[in-house]
Parts: sequence; structure tokens; C-alpha cells
Amino acid sequence: MSSLRIMDSDPGKAQRTAEAVQRALEASPEVVLGNVSVVPNHRDGGARVFMEVLLLETPAAREDGDQEVTVERADRPRRSPARRELPGGRRTLGSGK
Repeated sequence: MSSLRIMDSDPGKAQRTAEAVQRALEASPEVVLGNVSVVPNHRDGGARVFMEVLLLETPAAREDGDQEVTVERADRPRRSPARRELPGGRRTLGSGK
């Protein structure tokens, strides 16, 4: 993921610029906008805006060695294992203790 940094000594201008860039990136089908964070700049009172941007690569842009794989699953019903009867127990009648 790539990141963009917008900096200005005027925090309002940095914010407006970041909002314009954010709208443009969100309108683009080629990228996905990730986290956006605003950090005050302590040196001159300005602001820094950081944006994470993920490039969505089209299938044509993939390398030649890449392959697309599709898997289909055809489940077969499971056979329940045959149950054996338990052997008859020897029951002894005790004295009731």
C-alpha cells in the first residue's frame, strides 16, 4: 500500500486540499483509499495529512506468470458409519447397597 502526505503551514488549507484529493481518489476506479489521518505540525502550526492508497491492478497488468484459479466444490453426502450394537451386559443384582 502506498501513502500520500499533504503538508501546509495553514492547517485549514491542508485540510481542504486533502478533502479534494480524497474525493478524487474515491471517484477513481483504479485505487482504494485506506486510512486518512491528520497530524498537527508542531514546528509551524500547520498540518500534515496522511492517506493510504491501494492500487487495484487490472488482470492485464498482472505478470505473465500469474494464473487465475477457480475452484468448484461438489459435495457428496457423507455415509454414516454403520453402528454396531453393544454387546449385552452381564447384570448382577446386588444386595442393594
